[in-house]
Amino acid sequence: MTRRDQRVAGVKAVERAVQNDLVQKVLVAKDAEDRVVRNLLEACKRKGIEVEYAETMKELGEFCGLRVGAAACAVLKSPKGTIE
Repeated sequence: MTRRDQRVAGVKAVERAVQNDLVQKVLVAKDAEDRVVRNLLEACKRKGIEVEYAETMKELGEFCGLRVGAAACAVLKSPKGTIE
């Protein structure tokens, strides 16, 4: 299980984290609209980042500690020198 501060929620924030090489893994909700997550999925493919799927946006939002749904979430890489 990851700590809450090791996660980023929201497609735009996740895309920025992917571009900055901060991401270990990306989670995408299966019920998210394709047009919303398309660019993120392409960026993950280019960077070789693992993508997993959550059943719903509600479930993914809860995983991120949100009271609303989330189309995408990233698990961030651990800072160097820390133990997961």
